Amino acid sequence: MEHADLIDQVRLLHKERKHQEAFDLLSKHLDGNKYKSVLYENHPIWWSDISTARCTLSRRSSLDAPFIRTTWANKEFLNSFHRYANPLPESDKDLEALLDKEYFSLVSLAKSLHWVIKDNQGTSWGVISITGISLVHKRGELLVGLVKGAPNGLSAAAMLTLFQFYFKAINFNKLTALMFEENTGALKGAKHSGFKEEGRLKKHVFDPSSKTYVDLIQLGLLSQDALSEKNMTTMRRLFTQ
Repeated sequence: MEHADLIDQVRLLHKERKHQEAFDLLSKHLDGNKYKSVLYENHPIWWSDISTARCTLSRRSSLDAPFIRTTWANKEFLNSFHRYANPLPESDKDLEALLDKEYFSLVSLAKSLHWVIKDNQGTSWGVISITGISLVHKRGELLVGLVKGAPNGLSAAAMLTLFQFYFKAINFNKLTALMFEENTGALKGAKHSGFKEEGRLKKHVFDPSSKTYVDLIQLGLLSQDALSEKNMTTMRRLFTQ
């Protein structure tokens, strides 16, 4: 099969959400050693749900458009998740197209991954994202936010669930985060999960509410700290409740 035809068929299968079939077709026609990176980026793991007994992380797509619109309209949520997030398209059709473009893009092009956080009943409560992804350096930046009223422990469960995917399944090396000093609860939670403070970015962003430039705290988490015995114990406790 010609490569152009193969790529067209693979793209069509992905758009039909037949990610395993797309991967199998590539595996059949490509040399695994020569095209290792192509097979890696088309592996169905990138689109699969990440599930534990406590929560499920589902890749964000057009199916989540109503929930995403609701969260973006929630100032408290955006303030904790990403207070500088771009506004959403006004029309639902354009929003769905944007979310699907993000969903179907390969990670080397999108350089980001986004999931909706759901409890074990399938109710959506928040969003967890990795942005600025580098496949070379095996790192990315974490963003996470939940709406008010989310079940107790869901934030920690979502983080630890992500760690299993990020540090074990796709074997990344480092996760970073930038946080406002005022966000003491998030800072405490991140450090409890193994993040270490790596520095302070002085007057790094402009805060519209105070009309001043404010500092950001830079945090980092290495794979050995994310998969520490302490976190493994917490995972076992959370995921068996």
